[in-house]
Amino acid sequence: MLPTPDVSFTPTSKSELPSLQRQLALEHIETVTSSITDPYCLYTDGSLQVDGAAGCAVFSPDMESPPGGWVGRRLCNHSSSTLCELYAILDAVSLVCQRRVNAAIFCDSRPALHSLSSVQPTHSTVVQQILSFLSLLRHRNLTVKFLWVPSDVGLRHNGTVDRLAKEACHLPPRGVGRPLSLTCYLSKVRSAALLPVRRRRDAERPFSISITHYESVCRHKYSYRRRGLVVRRHNVVSARLRLGYRPPWQVAGMQGEPPFTECRLCRAPRANTVEHYCLACPTLRHLLPRGLPLDVVCRHLLDHQVLEELLVRHPRFGGFK
Repeated sequence: MLPTPDVSFTPTSKSELPSLQRQLALEHIETVTSSITDPYCLYTDGSLQVDGAAGCAVFSPDMESPPGGWVGRRLCNHSSSTLCELYAILDAVSLVCQRRVNAAIFCDSRPALHSLSSVQPTHSTVVQQILSFLSLLRHRNLTVKFLWVPSDVGLRHNGTVDRLAKEACHLPPRGVGRPLSLTCYLSKVRSAALLPVRRRRDAERPFSISITHYESVCRHKYSYRRRGLVVRRHNVVSARLRLGYRPPWQVAGMQGEPPFTECRLCRAPRANTVEHYCLACPTLRHLLPRGLPLDVVCRHLLDHQVLEELLVRHPRFGGFK
């Protein structure tokens, strides 16, 4: 019988400040590694580039490197990001099995770690190989624990393995490679279908207020609410804050676009825009930070507590009638 992997997750989320995520990750790493006898730490990562090139890598700061050094491996083009992460985990457990050591394996992909204990994993072949190595390690009385750690928060070795995985995307493929799964083929079709849109968006990016605003705000992840006061109103306004509330006719570049309606709060003409509500509306002057760019104010408002309190006091904020 295949074993159930020992997986734990750093108690944090992407909505937290990067410095707090980093501190919680370091504390969690210390807790888990202290429970293993003489553990070796291995960091894994997968990379999927815009052109479809894929690769994965493993790195350990305290284990002797394999022959040739810490070099990732190229995977089949258009492999899914989860598949790339799973191949990195497979390479890590294979190396641990060869060295016959106890180990803590760090991964920044929740889907990949969840698939290890899934009844019907998406990439079952790779998952089965990982579990087979874990079974062999257990038979040898060796301990391997998996930890999820957040990415892009300044963890030193996470950055190293991320660089190795990206460099692996430019390496020559190893052999024929395993055929892609249906999920990967669907991803490949979707990527090809969206390529003209992506190229047009890249060309418009320097001149588009919508794209610039959306990309700036969405560097931070926010989740919609499912319960509580004014749930629907909160979620609609959240979407408008993320998009910069660019009307459909403006996004589509239609000629003769209709004017904006008046502000729902101060009745200023042609001012029913997120920019006006966040930066210029006199009704909200005492409630919002001043002298900051629009995207910074939007990120401030996207904090659930702040936006909920504002909507309770001013239900028409954001353009509601």
